[in-house]
Amino acid sequence: MSLVTKWLLTSVGGGVLLAVVVLLALPLGPFGSFDPPSTIELVVLWPVIACLYLVPGPGIGPPQKHWHEWTPVQDVALAVGIGFSWTFYSSLVFVVLWFRSRRRAGLAPPRT
Repeated sequence: MSLVTKWLLTSVGGGVLLAVVVLLALPLGPFGSFDPPSTIELVVLWPVIACLYLVPGPGIGPPQKHWHEWTPVQDVALAVGIGFSWTFYSSLVFVVLWFRSRRRAGLAPPRT
């Protein structure tokens, strides 16, 4: 099996599968009872933040304390963001493995 096929199965297939599982497993409004995310979580899961930013909820409250209500569309954005996170980081691992395999192939002594 080629490295591209392994990448597609692991990264893209795993990302889609993880997004579906998260979407089906999480209760509605997942951030209702959770603590605010730490800085490390915000940095590592940046695709989740990007997907949630692209789908803002309806604004409630006065302009000084503007809040957004959680909607089912944001549940989907959360699941898609987690799938994108998996796809991005597993693709990064495959790129590193690909570069290492090319480097080893170039440094191997010729066979006689």
